[in-house]
Amino acid sequence: MYTPLVATDSAFDAENSGALHLSIQSDLSGLCFCVLDLERRTYVAFKSIPYAAPIVDYNDMQPALSELLAGEQLLAARFSSVSYLYASRHATIIPSAMLDGNLLKSFLELNNPINDLDEVHSSHIPQLNAAVAFAVPSPFAATLLEKYGSVKFYHQSVPMLKYLQEHVSMYSSENLFAVNISCGFADVALYAGGTLKIYNTFTLHAPEDLAYFMLAIARRQQISEKKTSVLLSGDIEPYIQDFPSLFHSLIPAIPHTQMSFACELSDVAGYRFSHLFSLYECA
Repeated sequence: MYTPLVATDSAFDAENSGALHLSIQSDLSGLCFCVLDLERRTYVAFKSIPYAAPIVDYNDMQPALSELLAGEQLLAARFSSVSYLYASRHATIIPSAMLDGNLLKSFLELNNPINDLDEVHSSHIPQLNAAVAFAVPSPFAATLLEKYGSVKFYHQSVPMLKYLQEHVSMYSSENLFAVNISCGFADVALYAGGTLKIYNTFTLHAPEDLAYFMLAIARRQQISEKKTSVLLSGDIEPYIQDFPSLFHSLIPAIPHTQMSFACELSDVAGYRFSHLFSLYECA
């Protein structure tokens, strides 16, 4: 759930700045974005905005998105590049050897409902020798393209999956769960024995659901949860109360970036929005 939150470098002036990059993320709760000053290599602005009214269907997001894009002054700046992180349940991983642009929709339809007005995109993840295929409602994508001219689309799982192996090495973890929670669902990946064992998305109806799904995966894969660390990102607080007694250690995700942060953004550049701040370097 997004809550109103804003953080801006006191020295930042969008009209008089040099090259700027915009990263946007949205789900059914609302929209958040950050602005990167490419010349200073510094994140200089962040804002989180909930929708005025609840939205229950992704195909109904377009009017709410248009309203936010038109009403937010920072989003009217001139950006040299724009990346968009689409948070939805509908995505699938395809091995690179099987990747065929003409078959993306067919692959995605095997496990995901696809509407006639959906565009199918893919993001390559060389670390896994695979790609994530996902759908974005066409009217929704058209709104962004009309405003910014060129937009790179990503699924919210991409930053998590792209840096899994590096996190395993960084924390010397025998096994690693990576979990990202967004608007009532969780992306869960398990990396063990040097490979990605499973990636799936689960709807969360109650706080204990996440632990149930992860313990079931661990036992199916025959790994010990007591030897397994958990990398956490997103809206995690309601779901992890029992985790300290179940798993080896809990690791709050941090943005995977070589960029710096204006001091005013230090409190927001953490696990809650780590994928947003990692997006620029996912290209």
